[in-house]
Amino acid sequence: MNSGSKFEQAIGHILITGVAISLVLEVIGIFIFYLSYGHFRILEGRTFFIHGRNFLYSLLELFRGGAPHQKGLWLMSLGIAVLVLTPYSRVVLSVLYFARERNVKYVLIALFVLTLLTISLAIQ
Repeated sequence: MNSGSKFEQAIGHILITGVAISLVLEVIGIFIFYLSYGHFRILEGRTFFIHGRNFLYSLLELFRGGAPHQKGLWLMSLGIAVLVLTPYSRVVLSVLYFARERNVKYVLIALFVLTLLTISLAIQ
């Protein structure tokens, strides 16, 4: 098996794993939310949504613990964050792979994409 094929398998595993983890977090979060509140309605209160200055700030707040009494919502927010960061991790892996292969052209392209993704997650 050549390194390109291993790379494609690694990318596939990252994407599938990210989506699967996200799905599990969402299902568990919804289940806990239902057990806590007795319904599936999520009101538009600011505490129920990823919010803040930008996505990266919201992610930092999420990992700080947010509201411990709202575990279901916390898990659902974490599931969304994992889903958003899954393609980001794919680009990071691409940069590392192309750097290991010493393919400067694709390292620069992947770094450009990584920069755009990072900026899009960091702007308000």
